[in-house]
Amino acid sequence: MTLSIQLLGIVALTTQVVATSALNPVPISTSAVYARGDSGIGIGGYDLKSNTDRILAFDYDHSGKNDHLVLTRPGTGTVWILKNTAGTFAPVYQQGDPVRDIGGQGIGGFDLKSPADKRFAFDYDHSGKLDHLCFYRPGTGIFSIVKHTNGNFSSVFRSNDSTRGIGGFDLRSPNDLAFALDYDHTGKQDHIALYRPGTGAFMILKNSNGTFQPVYRQGDPGRGIGGYDLKNIRDRAFAFDYDRSGYNDHIALYRPGTGTFWIIKNRNGLFEPVYKQGDPGSGIGGYDLKSPQDKAFSFDADNSGRDDHLVLYRPGSGAIFIIKNFSDEYLAVYHEGDSGQGIGQYDLKNHDDIAFGFDYESTGRSNYLTLYRPGTGRISILKLS
Repeated sequence: MTLSIQLLGIVALTTQVVATSALNPVPISTSAVYARGDSGIGIGGYDLKSNTDRILAFDYDHSGKNDHLVLTRPGTGTVWILKNTAGTFAPVYQQGDPVRDIGGQGIGGFDLKSPADKRFAFDYDHSGKLDHLCFYRPGTGIFSIVKHTNGNFSSVFRSNDSTRGIGGFDLRSPNDLAFALDYDHTGKQDHIALYRPGTGAFMILKNSNGTFQPVYRQGDPGRGIGGYDLKNIRDRAFAFDYDRSGYNDHIALYRPGTGTFWIIKNRNGLFEPVYKQGDPGSGIGGYDLKSPQDKAFSFDADNSGRDDHLVLYRPGSGAIFIIKNFSDEYLAVYHEGDSGQGIGQYDLKNHDDIAFGFDYESTGRSNYLTLYRPGTGRISILKLS
C-alpha cells in the first residue's frame, strides 16, 4: 500500500488535519520493501522474539555504506550481522541461535552477557566510515571498540572495571549513554559523545591513535552543553545535520514529556543553541513532545545523503512526524498524530516499537525507514519517495 500525505502547515499532534504549507513541502509516499507482521519470523533467520532484541545499521565491509544490520540480544551473547542481497537477508556473522534461545560469545571479545549492554557504530580511524562497533555496559565502566577484518572481529580499545570507562568518562552510572559525533565538521563521526541524564554530565572525546581525550567536558554534577542542563533523567541526545551540509555536526537534545527540544551548534569548541524550546516547551515542527514515550532521531528522508530531517514518534499511539528545516522554520513533511495509523502500514501501536534509518539499496544514503517490534518478530523496511 502507498500512502501520500501533504501538509499545509504546523498542526497540533492530536489532530489528523492534513493541509499544505506556504512553503510547499513535498509530500512523502511510503512503500514497504520488506515486511513481517506480529507473530512474524523476523529477518534473515533472526527471529526478533525477545523483548531485548535491538538492531542498528552498520558499515560491515568498509564501503562507506551503512547497508548491513547488526542484531543483538543483550544478556545472552547473541550477535548477528545481516547482509542484504536484492531483498534477501542472510548472516555474514552470527553468534548464538535466537530461534532455539541458545546464547553466543558476543563479538570481538565483548561478551554481551549483560541485559544493560548498548552499542553504536563509530568512525574509529577517521575514514569517514561507520565501520567500527562500540559496545558499552553502563554502570560498570566497561567500554569496547571492535574492528572487522575479513570476517573476523577484534578489539582496538577495551576498558574494564579497573580502567573505568573511556577518556575520563567513568561509565559508572546505569543511566550513561553514548553516540558518535562529527565534532570538527569534517564529515567524519570520529568523536564519541557520552552523557549522564539527570546530572548535567556531558563529554566529547577525540581519538588520537587509540588514546581518547576530552575536547569538551562537564562532570557529575555538571552544566550540560550549550545551555541545555541535562538535569532530567529522561534527557536524550543524538547527532544531526542541521544545516544540510552532509555533516552530523550538531547535537539535538530533547526531554520527552515536557515539549523540550534543543539543537546545539559547535563554534570552535563553544556550544550554543540554534533552536530551543524549554521545559515546558512546544516541541518542534508541530510535534509537541508531551509524552514520556516520545523518541527522536535524524534521518535522510529525501534521498539526499544527508541526515537533515528529524523523525519523532510515540510508540503505542500511532503518532509519527517527519520534520524538515526550511530556513529555520520546521515543518512536517509527514504527519500522523495520536490515535494515528503510523506509517507504511506499520501501526506504531506497541510501546516497544523502535525506528531507525538504513541504507537498504547500498547507495551511501540511509534513506529507508526501518521499524521493528522486539518480542514479536515484526519488522518493516520502508522506502520513502
